[in-house]
Amino acid sequence: MIHPSIKSYFEQSYLEDERKNLFHKGLKYVGHKLMAPELNDYQTVSHMHDRFVLVNKGDHHSLLSNVCLHRQAKLVEGRGNSKNISCKVHCWTYSNDGELKAAPHFQVKPNAKLETRKLSEWNGLLFDGRAPEIDLKKAGVDQYLNFKDYFYAGSESEVYNFNWKTFVEIYLENYHVFSMHPGLKKFVVPADLEWHFGEDFSIQKVGLNQDLSSAGTETYKMWHDVIAKQFNGNLPRYGAIWTFIYPNIMLEWYPHTLVVSTIHPLEPQKCVNYVEFYYPKDVYAQNPNYFETEKKVYLETAVEDDEACSLLDKGRKALYLNGEEEYGPVDSFLEAGVGKFYEHVASQTTSLN
Repeated sequence: MIHPSIKSYFEQSYLEDERKNLFHKGLKYVGHKLMAPELNDYQTVSHMHDRFVLVNKGDHHSLLSNVCLHRQAKLVEGRGNSKNISCKVHCWTYSNDGELKAAPHFQVKPNAKLETRKLSEWNGLLFDGRAPEIDLKKAGVDQYLNFKDYFYAGSESEVYNFNWKTFVEIYLENYHVFSMHPGLKKFVVPADLEWHFGEDFSIQKVGLNQDLSSAGTETYKMWHDVIAKQFNGNLPRYGAIWTFIYPNIMLEWYPHTLVVSTIHPLEPQKCVNYVEFYYPKDVYAQNPNYFETEKKVYLETAVEDDEACSLLDKGRKALYLNGEEEYGPVDSFLEAGVGKFYEHVASQTTSLN
C-alpha cells in the first residue's frame, strides 16, 4: 500500500511539488456553465481570487482577465451581463472578447487585449485545458449527475486548518460515517456502497435508508420529514453519490441537489473549499424549504468532517514532530477511494516515504 509521507502534510517543499505536478499539470476546473447561462453573462471566479471572469460567448464559455491593462485595477465584481467591460478608475473599456475599445484621453489608443482562454466542457463543467473523460452512463449515474433544468443557486467557501489531502481522504471513505456522522449514518446506509474507478476519478454510490422514521440529529429529523413528504413514499435508490475528479474536484448528488466543490491548498496546514449549489428550477419554485433544509444537513455534516480531519491532522502532527513515519491499513472496501487517491498522488509527485 502506497502512503504519502507524513512530512507531506506539513512541509512547504512537498506542497510545491503537489502544486507543480498535481494542480498545474492536472485537471483545472473553472466553473459550471450555469454560472453564466445566457449570452454575455459573466461570473468572477472565486478560487482564482477573481483574477479571471467566466464569460458566456454563446457557442462557448471563456475565461477573461479581470485586471485592467492600464494600471491593473480590478474590472468587475460578482455576476452580470454586458457586451463591454469598463474600468471604473480611468474608463478603459473592453469588449468581452478582451479587445480594448476605448482609452480616454490617450492620443493614440494602445493596441492591447485582455488575456482570454477558451474552455473545454464536460457535463456542463468547464476546464482550463483538457476535460475529464468519464462515461457517466457506464458508471450508472448519468440520470443523477445531470444538470438539465437546474440553476446555479450560489456559492460558499470555508477555510480549514489542515492539509488539503486530509480533506480529500475523509471525502473518499465511508468508514468514518459510522462513528463521526450521527445524522448521515441514519439517512444513508454506509455499507450499501458501490464504487466505480477510472483514470481521472472515483465514484461512491451510497444507498438511501428506506426507513426514515428515526434520525440521528434534529437537523436530519427535519430533513427526513421534508424528503419523505417530497417523494411521497417513493424514495430514491441512493441517498448520496460522491464523485471525486483528480486532483481536487468533487461532484456530489443528493436527491434534487447537485453540488460542485474544489479544495485548494493555501499552505501545508491550510486549505479552502469552494462549494457551488445547483437546484432543479421546478422543484425549487414549488418548495424552496426543501433546499433550505438540505443545506442545513450539508453544513452540519461538513462540521463533522472538519472534526474528523482535525483529529487525523493532530495525530500526524505528533508523528511529524517526533520525526516518525507511521501508517495503518486502508480497508479495501470502505476506504477504497483513499487507496486510489494515494496511488494518484504517488504517480504524479515525490511525496512518498
